Amino acid sequence: MLYTIIPEEYIFEENNALPETNQAEIEVRQGSLSLICHHSSSGELIINRIISSNPQDYLNPDWQPGSVLNKS
Repeated sequence: MLYTIIPEEYIFEENNALPETNQAEIEVRQGSLSLICHHSSSGELIINRIISSNPQDYLNPDWQPGSVLNKS
């Protein structure tokens, strides 16, 4: 049994079905918080991942992975 946040496709390379990652990741700093983002086809920044030591940062709906980062 594996307890990990890594998707099983990365661990078990069944049928070589690894997701394609052609998009460059960009780190955006918000104080002590880091947001790992990528550009969408329309030029917006989409959040991929949150890096923070504060658990409250992960509960903020504005920083949910998959949401558009507001340029303010």
